[in-house]
Amino acid sequence: MYEEWLLNASEENTALAHINPNSLENNLVKLGIFKRAIEIGNTQLITQHGSRYFRQKNGLAMGVADSPDLANLFGAHFEIKSKILDHPNVAFYGRYIDDCFAIVYAESEALALNLIKETIKFDGCVIEWAVSSSGCQFLDAFIFKESGKLHWKPFVKTGNNRERVPWVSHHPLDVKRGVYIGELSRLAVLCSTKEIYIGAIRDLNALYLMRGYPENLVMSWCKKNIQERWEKRFALRVAEHDESILVLKTRFDQVWNWFSAAELGKTVTEYWSAWYEHAEKGLYSADSSRPLIKPDPNYVHDLDDVRPELFTQILVDGETEFVPDLRKIGLLGSRWIVSRKRNTNLFDLANVWKKTVFRKLDENIAEKGGVVPETQNVNETYHSALVEAAEQISIESDNEIILHRRSTSQEREHPEFGRISKSYNR
Repeated sequence: MYEEWLLNASEENTALAHINPNSLENNLVKLGIFKRAIEIGNTQLITQHGSRYFRQKNGLAMGVADSPDLANLFGAHFEIKSKILDHPNVAFYGRYIDDCFAIVYAESEALALNLIKETIKFDGCVIEWAVSSSGCQFLDAFIFKESGKLHWKPFVKTGNNRERVPWVSHHPLDVKRGVYIGELSRLAVLCSTKEIYIGAIRDLNALYLMRGYPENLVMSWCKKNIQERWEKRFALRVAEHDESILVLKTRFDQVWNWFSAAELGKTVTEYWSAWYEHAEKGLYSADSSRPLIKPDPNYVHDLDDVRPELFTQILVDGETEFVPDLRKIGLLGSRWIVSRKRNTNLFDLANVWKKTVFRKLDENIAEKGGVVPETQNVNETYHSALVEAAEQISIESDNEIILHRRSTSQEREHPEFGRISKSYNR
């Protein structure tokens, strides 16, 4: 696909083809580099376990950045080849990563299933299709026919325990409210009619009440947002310009309830923009309310690898100087948001300790074949006292109670999964 696009965008070679970035000569170089990079990043992948190394022979590896894109393009290749989107008996066909969905006109379920099976084939992949003439599940929705129309509603998969952030959690209130409003938006998209949506919201409210949320608070969130979420369920947020996002990373704190990242971003970027406008004209000010400070000629910034086109020209005491221009990298138009992380607690530290212990055990198992636990030394006097107490209890009690320290048995001990374990008759 890249090769076809690149060659179509190529310009004819001329005497100066080597300096033309879009010449056929240079585009063939780009194509070679692209193919080589794809091969390096996705083939001959090596992983290590203990002291051994393994090579992945087939498929794409999870964790490689371009794996999802390559998987999608792999499926798209065969879908384009099959011309499924142009098939007269296929009203709709779509795929989300590895889940396919199609609406087919056919006389029976068997004919519909056979049409899809014979049309959609991915090399090296087995697609398991399910067919129904009345309704079917796809991702988090159930699509069904009713009164001659197509409808859809939320679908809860088997095994979904429907966990939500409980009320007793130490998450800030605005985080809990945001999660609830996010659920309203998700359910609005998964409902084809408002009646279905209202039923889904009732179920959601009952779920939150079961998690300990106050009824008055849940109903307040619901009344303020239910109508807006429904009206904007398919609305797309259109930015005024190609904006980027600047994330302020922090932790949970009540102070963020009275803080606006958008206002902070506006204040900072407007000042930067005003400074550039005045600096280009050599107009500086020492006004304490809004100082526009003149650059110190003795100060040397540490941005030594900035491309020349990202500098701008300013005036300092009538002389020209060049400084990095934040306006040319889109930073002044960025949208500022706050990303909060849960504070570390005792349970987190305990989990880190537990993971460290298990990791060390796994390393020892991989390297040495197992770990034999050390037996703690027992004081002989204390051991004798336990034996005498056990004998006395055995004599005085009607029911036989034998207290003794188990002795090792070679017949009952055997190495299993790299460690010493015991097997007993049951």
